[in-house]
Amino acid sequence: MRISTHLRAQILASAVLLASTSGAMAYTIDGDIHDWGLNHTGQDSDWTPNSGVSYAVSDQNNNELSGGYVYNFTQLGALGYGDQPYDAEAIYLDFDSTYMYFMVITGRPENVSQYPAGDIAIDFGSNGSWEYGIETRGNNGYAKGDLVAVSNWALGNPYAAAGVTEIQGGTVVSDTGDGNALVYGNKITDIGRYTSDSDDDHYAIEGRVALADFALYAGQSFTIHWTMGCGNDEIHLSGTMPTPPGGGGEVPVPGTGLLLGGTLVGWVIQRRRQIAKPVTDEQDDAQQA
Repeated sequence: MRISTHLRAQILASAVLLASTSGAMAYTIDGDIHDWGLNHTGQDSDWTPNSGVSYAVSDQNNNELSGGYVYNFTQLGALGYGDQPYDAEAIYLDFDSTYMYFMVITGRPENVSQYPAGDIAIDFGSNGSWEYGIETRGNNGYAKGDLVAVSNWALGNPYAAAGVTEIQGGTVVSDTGDGNALVYGNKITDIGRYTSDSDDDHYAIEGRVALADFALYAGQSFTIHWTMGCGNDEIHLSGTMPTPPGGGGEVPVPGTGLLLGGTLVGWVIQRRRQIAKPVTDEQDDAQQA
């Protein structure tokens, strides 16, 4: 069966629209910093991500400047003390059509018993409410990567000024259990200008949250925040939840693009059937008349 040039163009357009609406995951959740555009070459520019990524950096400060690497990046010297193992260094945020992606870089390794890493905290409205948390280690009955509507947070101890740190209670909103929601990465070296043995351990906490889980907050501003158990240092970043096409109040759930694409493909198939339908003798006589 021959297909007209016009129909071929329709099929191609449908395929392009299907690809654009179904979307592709922007980041692999594996603790690798390179897909964010980061490097580890011992230069200040190592911290600069790909264009379009929101970020904040709290690093490149030696002992003479801050009494150690540890400080609140919005107010120098406002928090505790310590060196690289207590450093909150950078935070990154990006979106695609399906997920919100985030990454925190710290000098704090995952498996420490005293003052361990805190959980990722999210505050819609940036008013101190901290409605949601993302479990980073697997603690207090939550699995690593769980998105929790938090009813009770622990504060940094002894430095409560660092803010919320560990989920103490709440309801699991999303339990992926697939290993793709959050990874606490292995040690990375040579990020930034200070690369001596004593201050060159870095760890990426990388994860994602489905936009559908935050459908009620489409278009709203928020703050994402992280600190460790002691609250010696903290890092935070402001962002805005994407608004779906058309400005509606709900984020399309994963698979919406596939449904639309399926409709288009079905239309193309039906169109092909109409073109290929045999012409009866009566129709042929009518056309020749």
